[in-house]
Amino acid sequence: MEVITAVLIVVIVGLILRWTRQTRNLPPGPGGIPGLSGLKLMASDKIPTRTFRKLRKKYGDVFSIRIGTRLLVVLNSYDVIKEALVKRADEFSDRPNTFANTMFVKNRGLLASSGDHWKQTRTFSLTALREFGFGKKSLEGKIKEEVDVFLDVIGQSNGEPFDINTLAHSCVSNVICSIVFGQRFEHDDKDFKWLLSKIDLQSASPTSIVNTLPVLRFLPGDMFGIKTFFKNLTQLREYFKMSVEKHKKMFDPNSTQDLIDAFIKEQPKHDNNPVYRYDNLHFIILHLFLAGTETTTTTIRWAIVYLLRNPDMQTRLFQEIESVVGLSRPPTVADRPNMHYCEAFLTEILRRTNIVPLSVPHGSLKDIYFRGYRIPKDSTILPNLDSILSDPDIFPNPDQFDPTRFLDQQGRFCGAEKVVAFSLGRRVCLGEALARMEMYLFLTSFVQRFEVQPDDPNNLPSEEGIFGITYGPYPYKFRAVPRN
Repeated sequence: MEVITAVLIVVIVGLILRWTRQTRNLPPGPGGIPGLSGLKLMASDKIPTRTFRKLRKKYGDVFSIRIGTRLLVVLNSYDVIKEALVKRADEFSDRPNTFANTMFVKNRGLLASSGDHWKQTRTFSLTALREFGFGKKSLEGKIKEEVDVFLDVIGQSNGEPFDINTLAHSCVSNVICSIVFGQRFEHDDKDFKWLLSKIDLQSASPTSIVNTLPVLRFLPGDMFGIKTFFKNLTQLREYFKMSVEKHKKMFDPNSTQDLIDAFIKEQPKHDNNPVYRYDNLHFIILHLFLAGTETTTTTIRWAIVYLLRNPDMQTRLFQEIESVVGLSRPPTVADRPNMHYCEAFLTEILRRTNIVPLSVPHGSLKDIYFRGYRIPKDSTILPNLDSILSDPDIFPNPDQFDPTRFLDQQGRFCGAEKVVAFSLGRRVCLGEALARMEMYLFLTSFVQRFEVQPDDPNNLPSEEGIFGITYGPYPYKFRAVPRN
């Protein structure tokens, strides 16, 4: 009995010493039962950024929360986030080593990979995307083709109440299809509808709770949707595999048409490089859809919310379009430098709605010493973009929607350098240029052709949203009345 007691004492002392070493010099944060208090804290508000604002006031610009088995380190303020993601990018550019990444993604693709594998994957993807549209007029043509469909379908509503979500999502996704597969789809195409449904399921990934408490995956059944998630991922990869095989059969090295062709052409030069294995290509495609559709679709939906809530701004947008472009032709990218109010309006949408407020999580693959604190290996690091975009010292009256904050005294667009909606540093959103071009062309073409009116003037869509993969508006309908 004495031996057992002695062993228990040694084990307990060892655990206490280990815990002391692990918690030494961590960023400050709320106490309580390790792991459980953090879960309770985050569950107390459906909008985590509100919780983080309170914690920042108490603990400063760098604080930590232990949620389940994960240590979450939250970075706040423009200076802190820029120091981490730009000045110390070598340490802060990795992704967290979570259950989902380990079991499913396995350091493949664009969004979840780390290290040299990610750098090479991003280099290939950027090179290929530039070749097939990014920064070229051909990309504008692909977008405008979808804008025309967008406007035609809205016109068919004949001014009746209309929900734009499915239409916008289909149009934006088709732009990605043109770049990746070399073709667009009719919106009622069976394969296209299947693909979008699977992408939607993947966007609503249930893995976050299991990343926090991995032991939950052993519970019977599929309480947290992990089995469904994996089945869905397998089906998507099979679809991408079939698309790649079709491309191989038709491949002409002298005429590459899309991103898959570019990969097939490059692959033989890198036989032993895992970056150029086809399973990595499958995840590149998946991540382009995940990153390139939901955010732009959500921005378009928010833009209409603010048009409905601010008729005077809608009028000013239309007047600028009428003055710069006229009404006899659609807006083009060439008009954009002269569309100052439009740029200010879109920039204020990105700032005020803060669609991806916590960016994509970063990770520490080794201990990092930052601002006097130790960020332990395997921590999850969240750059809290909300702390910048809602900072009253940068943007006075940040809760007020005001596009004129980005106009100078001459009415020219300016002052948007700290609107970091696409993040900062090496992990800045790969599709930022595409997203901005889409937002501009969809918005200006829409306002040129239609006046938006509320379905119910006494019940306008709320400025409050739903926090999920993105921060989006609650479902709403509106009327699109053709301009005379």
